[in-house]
Amino acid sequence: MDTSTSKQRCHELNIRSISVDYHLDQHPSYTLPNKPLSRISSIPKQTHQLPTMSSSAKLITVYGATGAQGSSVLTSLLKNTSPTYTLRGTTRNPSSQASQRLSAAGAEMVRADGQDKASLVAAFKGSWGVFVNTESNGEEELEKEIGRTVVDAAVEAGVEVFVYSGLGGEGVTGVKTFDDKASIFAYALSKRPQLTSVVSVSAGFYIENFLNRDFTAILGGFPFSPAAKTDSESGVDDGAFLLRAPRWGGREDIPFINIQEDYGDIVHGVFLEPEVWNGKVVQGVSDVRSWTDAVKAFEGVTGRKAIYQDYPLEEFETYGVYALENAKSMFRFWQESGGLYFGKDLTENETAKDLKRKAWRAQGRVEDGKLSTLEDFFQDHFGQA
Repeated sequence: MDTSTSKQRCHELNIRSISVDYHLDQHPSYTLPNKPLSRISSIPKQTHQLPTMSSSAKLITVYGATGAQGSSVLTSLLKNTSPTYTLRGTTRNPSSQASQRLSAAGAEMVRADGQDKASLVAAFKGSWGVFVNTESNGEEELEKEIGRTVVDAAVEAGVEVFVYSGLGGEGVTGVKTFDDKASIFAYALSKRPQLTSVVSVSAGFYIENFLNRDFTAILGGFPFSPAAKTDSESGVDDGAFLLRAPRWGGREDIPFINIQEDYGDIVHGVFLEPEVWNGKVVQGVSDVRSWTDAVKAFEGVTGRKAIYQDYPLEEFETYGVYALENAKSMFRFWQESGGLYFGKDLTENETAKDLKRKAWRAQGRVEDGKLSTLEDFFQDHFGQA
């Protein structure tokens, strides 16, 4: 894709940030190879209904329940077989299809808005714990403002356990999205002991980004569009799939997270023992792999040729698009930190594995919960029918 075409494409499409939470009622439909898929995240109807709230039950409220993260968390908690928890979800539109599906699955859905503190206090009232994910979509300072409002509302409502969806680790990174979320987490930590336990479950690199045509358009078209003949001049065989992205840095350990399949179970595991994780950043990671591993996984599942090409970060064009500027700053941080997405800590998924196993046991499953791999993901969405 030449420069003029790339610029036009970026302005035409709704480019999302690498880890911006998508909402189930807003996400476009996709038709994937050999597999029609109306939505990225579909929520299966749960046969298990949680009991009505009693004096001994602990109410967990999920803020932004129709988002990808929120729905994953709520869906996992709805499968808990004990009478310990009751579930509530907040949304700006309780009549939406996504809200109705969650309601039918057993969650109480209530209206709340991150910029309306009174609605948040009402939504959090009676809650033992809350899960919160914030986003700004590029509006200056909005995420920090909403985050502090949500924290204050939780404190006023008497919430004990505050689980926040962080991004990366702690401290200043120079990446606005990371630093805003770190600031919100620090603010929540400052509210202890009013909040008994404060935990950040930091989502890694969304593996679902590979289903977002807006995002994949800037990475060579992988895994949707084979390379054009003109790309053969750069060493790409005609018909091969090209993943073109700057190097990650360090050991090239990319923390892929399958939001739909794994993130909710990881958060579920934290809610089972919040005191253990109080004050900590939990790495939300499904599979620790490289860009090269991603194309090899795709090849192995589909039998179609795919390659990865890196290029200098200075050549990453942003065209004044906020999400692309944010993505470029993320790549710069990862490269300068030696690939450490979570700051000072090496990327790992052993913690996530343990939390998922505990969540599955709480759901009454006899088998051990296993984290999704790149191979699992590409098989589910691009494998032969």
